[in-house]
Amino acid sequence: MATIEEISGQGTPAFGKELRAMADEQLMAQQLVQQGAVHALSTLLKIGCTESNAVDMLASLRQNAQQIRKEADRRGKPNLFLSDQTAFN
Repeated sequence: MATIEEISGQGTPAFGKELRAMADEQLMAQQLVQQGAVHALSTLLKIGCTESNAVDMLASLRQNAQQIRKEADRRGKPNLFLSDQTAFN
């Protein structure tokens, strides 16, 4: 499956087609991911879009992601990502 970024960049029809082909679990996961991104960006705009604020938010999110990976490991469940998928460290 192509990534959401690749599909959404192709325009609304391609994005909608890919969404219709997703399993229910994938669709629910996408709702969580997209809503998390909406919340993060809207918070950043509310508090002021500065590099410092963005770096602080990214650090917090990465700490949470690491805790989630550890809990998945503890439960013997697979991790979707072995490390954070960032374009900026």
